[in-house]
Amino acid sequence: MKDKIDEYFEKEKENLLSDLGALIRIPSVRGEASEDAPFGEEPKRALEKMLLFAKRDGFSVRNIDNYAGEISFRGADAKLAMLGHLDVVPEGDGWTVPPYEMTERDGKVYGRGTSDDKGPVIAAMYAMKCVRELGVELKSDVRLIVGTNEETGSADIEYYTAHRDMPPMVFTPDSTFPVTNVERGHFSKHFTSDIIPDDSDCGKVISFKGGFVINAVPNKASAVLSGFSKEELDSAADKAHRETGVDFKLTDNGGSVSILAVGTGAHASLPVLGNNPITALVSLIASLDSESVSVSKFKALSGFFPHGKTRGEGFGVSMSDSASGELTMTLDILNFDGTHFEGAFDSRIPLCATEENLALKVRDQLAEEGFELDSISLTPVHCVDADSDFIKKLLAAYEEVSGRKGYCEAIGGGTYVHNIDGGVAFGAIMPEVDTNMHGADEFMPIDDLITAAKIFTKAIISICG
Repeated sequence: MKDKIDEYFEKEKENLLSDLGALIRIPSVRGEASEDAPFGEEPKRALEKMLLFAKRDGFSVRNIDNYAGEISFRGADAKLAMLGHLDVVPEGDGWTVPPYEMTERDGKVYGRGTSDDKGPVIAAMYAMKCVRELGVELKSDVRLIVGTNEETGSADIEYYTAHRDMPPMVFTPDSTFPVTNVERGHFSKHFTSDIIPDDSDCGKVISFKGGFVINAVPNKASAVLSGFSKEELDSAADKAHRETGVDFKLTDNGGSVSILAVGTGAHASLPVLGNNPITALVSLIASLDSESVSVSKFKALSGFFPHGKTRGEGFGVSMSDSASGELTMTLDILNFDGTHFEGAFDSRIPLCATEENLALKVRDQLAEEGFELDSISLTPVHCVDADSDFIKKLLAAYEEVSGRKGYCEAIGGGTYVHNIDGGVAFGAIMPEVDTNMHGADEFMPIDDLITAAKIFTKAIISICG
């Protein structure tokens, strides 16, 4: 059987990559909703393209009101569901290749969605094609569910489960191999504040812009300041660069100075892999000698979100447990227009986090400095028994195809199955690979994508054959 699976994917590799390239060309970032496009035209177009592929290949397809789609062998009740998504985060800055044109280079494919999650979705569909090509008789159907709103709330799956029953076994190829059975919870919130600007000539912040989405550390942030000399700001920027490693570019506008901070983007669940330009620029501003209202606000923010500290140290809420790991917290959006602050932080929380030891402490400290938190609700940790028969079969498929030892792990990232009972994340990225997910030049190694498809093939046969 292994040889036949290998032969199939050797034959179909170029077709798989061609289909993936067609999906990458659709910039399926959430857009303005309409009556038949709940998350905008581009996510809808990506869903239609995927279902067209499946119909072309002889599968049964169902469009759930453009929220999600189903691809199955025969449209029957399924025992196993593979759950992936076709929406993507915005491209952001810093790309060396076109973000919406798949580029093949050095054994990798580059483009927004190659690893999160269009590549894994295509791999899952080709796994189903392989099972059918090999003539494997299945005792129960398999369902590939493709959604369009994972990156901005998963309202697609909420709608889907209100209209369709979810199969009893579900995995999402929206993470890494081997198996993720524990996902930390979320305390990801927005905060605001309004100020009366200074009319004096003292040093102040005119504006600040940083970040695109709450679940990604950006790679750039910018600010405009007045009342400071260019020399003073140059000195502060040099010091901030030495302390943070972030690069600063200053431009004298004649009456004001613009500062561009360039750091390194990362997924918010792994903030240590990035170098946050927002917190670095906030730190620079906080170091300036001024008692203006705006600078004072930035000094408070620097205390709450000190650069390089990503475990909630600024609020005194660092915590961890053996089952789900440690809390992370990162400031990913901050905008200021001279009178109004809007910010957002992403926090991944362990089992031991509660409203009392986390949410209330953060809310109350922000309030002391005049910032209002939008809510104190927590999304709980998702945990599945590692000894279940389902997980054992997934790990066996991973071990047989990859030749590696299988194991379960806990992650900070919330995957597509976070609110699905018994659901786990299974691939499609290999453990040691950082694909720049949510960052510039997102990529997927071609060999790893094919290996993932083979693993999914074995899993389908083991569970449903």
